[in-house]
Amino acid sequence: MARYTAARYSLLTHLLITGANLYAQPVELADVDAVRAEGDPRSFLHSVSVPANPPETTCDILVAGAGAGGFAAALRAAGRGHSVCLTDESDWIGGQITAGGVSALDENKFIEISGATRTYYEMRNRIRDYYRTRFSLSPAAAALENFNPGSCYVSALCFEPKAGLQALNEMLAPLRPRVQLMLRTRVFALDVKAGEIRSALAYRFDKREVIRIVPRFVLDATETGELLPLAGVPYVVGSEPKSETGEPHAAAEANPACVQSFTYPFAMDVRPGENHRIAKPSQYEKFRDGQPFSLRVNYPTDLGWRGTYQYKMFGDDPPIPNNMSPRSIFNWRRLLAKANFTGPNAPDDLALMNWPRQDYHDESLLDRTPLDQARILQAAKRVSLSFLYWLQTDLPRDEGDGSGYPELRLRKEVMGTDDGLSKYPYIRESRRIVAKSGRVVEQDIVAEYQTGVRARWFADSIGTGFYMVDIHPCGANERGRMMMPRPFQIPMGAMVPQKVHNLLAAGKNIGVTHLTNGAFRLHPVEWNVGEAAAMMASLAIRGGRVPDASAVQDELARAGVPLVWFDDLPVTHPAFAAIHRAAIRGWYPLNDHDLHASPDAPVTRHEAAVILSKYFEVPAADSEQLAVARGWMAVDHRNWFHGNLPMYWTDWREGQFPKPMPALTARRTGPVTRSQLATRLTGSSQ
Repeated sequence: MARYTAARYSLLTHLLITGANLYAQPVELADVDAVRAEGDPRSFLHSVSVPANPPETTCDILVAGAGAGGFAAALRAAGRGHSVCLTDESDWIGGQITAGGVSALDENKFIEISGATRTYYEMRNRIRDYYRTRFSLSPAAAALENFNPGSCYVSALCFEPKAGLQALNEMLAPLRPRVQLMLRTRVFALDVKAGEIRSALAYRFDKREVIRIVPRFVLDATETGELLPLAGVPYVVGSEPKSETGEPHAAAEANPACVQSFTYPFAMDVRPGENHRIAKPSQYEKFRDGQPFSLRVNYPTDLGWRGTYQYKMFGDDPPIPNNMSPRSIFNWRRLLAKANFTGPNAPDDLALMNWPRQDYHDESLLDRTPLDQARILQAAKRVSLSFLYWLQTDLPRDEGDGSGYPELRLRKEVMGTDDGLSKYPYIRESRRIVAKSGRVVEQDIVAEYQTGVRARWFADSIGTGFYMVDIHPCGANERGRMMMPRPFQIPMGAMVPQKVHNLLAAGKNIGVTHLTNGAFRLHPVEWNVGEAAAMMASLAIRGGRVPDASAVQDELARAGVPLVWFDDLPVTHPAFAAIHRAAIRGWYPLNDHDLHASPDAPVTRHEAAVILSKYFEVPAADSEQLAVARGWMAVDHRNWFHGNLPMYWTDWREGQFPKPMPALTARRTGPVTRSQLATRLTGSSQ
């Protein structure tokens, strides 16, 4: 089985902290930010000696990792009045949004309406405002409510990483008095006793010092699940066997080395007539031929797709924005489109390169020695630089007049690094907890196994997601895979590890499989997971333990976190919380035909009878018959129930109910709308 409780070097670190031979030997750590493509990999290691009494700080919640999940967690926790210690190895917050260089957000087709949390939408709005306030937009771009700075066709929102960083810093600024932000800092040891994390040791790379953090609760939002081996909780690395998960597309045998490939993205622009070819990277021919470098993609015909397609370097934009129509690679993840701007400071086109052929898939970073990690990161950087060199030198030109585009210029300042590559690699797959309540498997979300428009129902849902199962293959003869899911939920149980009660998974390390990780690893899902983890931790601190799902769900819905998939219920709707709270309890009309909440639609008498059955927890094969037999609703003088007619409050015989409902404050008796019903049943105010 691909299951471990800790890697060897992590166990050593743990023993140094908790054993009798305290801090007997230095601990080695790889400084990811410092790694360069060339040089001795040992030069990127820090030998850390732990002092007997390191400086100490306390906080309610330690959030390790300031990526999408960790940032959202810190924002939610601090917003609820908690003190937060937020650490990250990089010097930028934001993870894949910023430091990871993936500022072309991987989202769902409903994103402009629904499918993310209120704070995630705030980030998106701030990114758009960044450009509206700093540049003059073209009339066409200025008229768009959902303005996309790059007009890319892989995402509804492409932008420079610095715009994302500015948006996140603005969101965090009002809460900074409660947030100790510790950048260039990595947690490397945990003191765990009786199933509780008592303290953590962290190393500050820039200051070369060790600090002790004493939290009440800990959230692991690191890109690779770094805290899982340190805490000694069971976790999985790599791909599970089909015999364990039952997934139709799982491998026959477990393979810890089969972890999705990772990437160092970079940004470039075009300078016609100029030569910006970089120096030829070492091992260029090996990577060129072994990857192999290409703009050709095979969309398998056996899956009903178009087959092999040869992309071009340049070309027109797609006819329909964000429709994924194959066009040019340059426009695929274009961060800035010159046509969107006017005036003297209008930027030129700027493209992000995050292409499957530049992935590094030969080795995984997980559960490797620090020296191995540094060496692997170096190789990954050489792959990305080699891919750029291939674009500049060997790629056949679109016009057929030679090879290479030396006019492509690496824009180092976009990523804020001296080599032009992202500060931190784009990590697709983490260590994953063995959750107390099981894991999310392929059959839970993939469309072919679902009978309705939504994926498997999780009664403990703490969020939603919708993205294809997108597997960037490892180097173990794995085939790249894409499977389309139904809009799915994120179960709370997938975030709770075994053995340690004050630790939660808060990023890509939740209880999913190698396959389903491919749908859960994206920006809005990771953000949602982190925000939910913070809410769980907050309620646990206040109540002494993580509460039941219903209490967490109520607070999340009030905070603007969706629990059930709707395609027409924005987070700004006044009944958003009431509808989600009612829907997750079964007190709201849902069907197998669409994702509509239709909050202003009238509730039918039949729907009202079904809801009463669920509200009073009286199962019934025929809810109408039950409602009449119990005296909850009446028939007319012909003994007809009129199930398709709209409901009025007077249709309910509330004096016959087994328990009172929240008081009726409506001035009208009906027809009762869905949002009005949800508002009353949940005791909300609209």
